[in-house]
Amino acid sequence: MYQPDWEETFALFISLACVSVMATLFGRKTAGTKLSTINYARGLVVALYLVSLIFSIIACMLVQTNNNNLLSCQLTILSCIVLYAFSKVIIYLFLMEKVYVVTAVGVTRANFFLYKVNMLLLTPYIGVVTLMVLYRNAVIEANEGGKCYIGLFRPGAIPLILYDIVVSIWLTFLFLKPLMSSSSLLQGPSKGKLRDVARRTLLGSLIALLLSSANIFSLVYSNGYERGLICMACCTLDVTLNAITIHWVTNRGKGGRQNTERSTVNRRGGRGVNSHSQQYGVGVGPDKQVGPLESHISVTVESYVEEYHQLHYGGTSSHHY
Repeated sequence: MYQPDWEETFALFISLACVSVMATLFGRKTAGTKLSTINYARGLVVALYLVSLIFSIIACMLVQTNNNNLLSCQLTILSCIVLYAFSKVIIYLFLMEKVYVVTAVGVTRANFFLYKVNMLLLTPYIGVVTLMVLYRNAVIEANEGGKCYIGLFRPGAIPLILYDIVVSIWLTFLFLKPLMSSSSLLQGPSKGKLRDVARRTLLGSLIALLLSSANIFSLVYSNGYERGLICMACCTLDVTLNAITIHWVTNRGKGGRQNTERSTVNRRGGRGVNSHSQQYGVGVGPDKQVGPLESHISVTVESYVEEYHQLHYGGTSSHHY
């Protein structure tokens, strides 16, 4: 009778745990959400949850068929490359969108030079993924009981590390700049919540960098020769932790929920809410901070930026959506 070793048990446990976590996060974020309320930023969050969930489900299947199966071994490294890269692109797009929201005032994406630069920075990732595919490794070691070993050789792993570090440092700088500037959108006595969200996004980008760097450095250290089960478990855990980080960044927390409840009471009672706020489902409190009411998917930066445009331009910043 076949007895799985501790590595197989560990990998399967990680994969099943990640499936449970991602299913829970996806359900909490989308419960009661209408498709029409999902804007670009929120769509990126949902897409990240879906990719992470799919990654975890595929990992559950592959870790159970990894031994003495070259096809499963090849699919393991390809899944790590493709789905991992896809999740990283979504995270980069999300962070770039946050940079645009907190730095661009009254400017559309098409007319915002920094947004174009950030999007252009994604193009080298095509070459990075190509190198990862070309310099991948997947072998079955017959003298070790048919164990699968996968990984990336250094020509494929090192460009990935360098690209990840450069882009993450650049995005970190773009978040730090408005936080330290005295004339940015984040400054002012009524922008405390907006600054808090910007800080959370900054911290989220740093956490994502640390997680990804640790995972990729392990690939470089193993020089393309790591047990497929362990590599798949590490990639699944990395993607899941990144999704949890984005969930934390986009979560309003206790204060946001209290503000939403207060706004709902005001809207129903007709106290302290003008007709424009009622039209968009937003209640404005004494400190002029708002929270979306129609969706459980809360990417709170847009709410505060929309209020900023309402106060300073007399209209909505629909181009942020």
